[in-house]
Amino acid sequence: MKFILKTLNDEISVKGVANVHFFEFPENYSTENDKHPFFELLFVAGGKVKVASEDYTGIIEKDEMIIHRANEFHSLQCVGNTTPTVIIIGFDLDSGALDKFSFSPVHLADGEVKKLAEIVKEGRNVFAPPYDVPVYDMKKKKNQPFGAEQMLKNLLEYFLVGMQRKFIGEKESEEQSSSGKLSVSEIVKYMDDNYKEKITIDELSFIFKTNRSTLCKEFKHSTGKTVAEYVADKKLESAKRKIKNTDKTFTEIAEELNFESIHYFTRFFKKKTGMSPKSYRNS
Repeated sequence: MKFILKTLNDEISVKGVANVHFFEFPENYSTENDKHPFFELLFVAGGKVKVASEDYTGIIEKDEMIIHRANEFHSLQCVGNTTPTVIIIGFDLDSGALDKFSFSPVHLADGEVKKLAEIVKEGRNVFAPPYDVPVYDMKKKKNQPFGAEQMLKNLLEYFLVGMQRKFIGEKESEEQSSSGKLSVSEIVKYMDDNYKEKITIDELSFIFKTNRSTLCKEFKHSTGKTVAEYVADKKLESAKRKIKNTDKTFTEIAEELNFESIHYFTRFFKKKTGMSPKSYRNS
C-alpha cells in the first residue's frame, strides 16, 4: 500500500515578530499617533486604556484585545489616574484575516488569555530585555532555549487561528477552561529562568492568571519568601558563583544580573553578605 502525504495549508502564517512587551504604564501616560508596517496586538491585562485609530476610538477594558492593522495610525493613553498593565505584540503575516479585529475590542476567555500568557513567556526566551520599555529594535537573546523562535511563531499562530475561529462562530478545538488552581512550582520555575531580568508582581499575576494578593500569599506560604526576597536570593547566589568561579569584572557581573549600576550591585552585595564583592573574591 502506498501512502500519500498531504500538504497542509497555512491560513495564518507569522512571517516575523517585532516585539513582545509587558507594560505597566504610569498615570496619564500616552503615546504619539504612529504607524508601522506590521500588525500590533494590544491586550489589557489590568485596568483600562483609551485607544484612537483609523478603525476604532474608545476604551479597551480588562481582558479585552484589539489588533491594529499594518500601516494604521493609532495611539494610546491611560484613563484618568489609572496605571494599566498591557501586552503589546508586533508581528507580520501575509493575510488580511485579522483586519476585522481592528474595528472593535474582543473579550478573551480564560483559555485565550492562557494562550496569550504562553506567548509572553516564550517571548522572554527569544528577546532580550527590557520588556517594559518601548524600543524600536528589540534584540534577540544570544543563548535561546532550543526551538524558542519556532515555538514563539507557533504559539502566536495558534492563538490567532483560534481567535479567527471564534470570530466566525466555529467551536475551538481545545478546552477553554482551566482548573484555576495556582501552581507555585510553575511560578518558581519561571522565576528561576528569568530572575536576572525585571519581574513584576503584575506580570506574574497575568501569566499565571491570578491576582496580586493571592499570588503573594501563596508564594510566601510555599517558599517562605516574598517574590522580591526570592529574586534577591537568586541574584546573590549567582553573584557569589560568578565572583568565585570566573574572572569577570564586578561591572560585568552587575550587568549580567541586570543591576542598575555597579554601585547598586556593590551596596546590594554588602548588605546581604557583610562584605564587598572585592573582599568576597579575596576571602
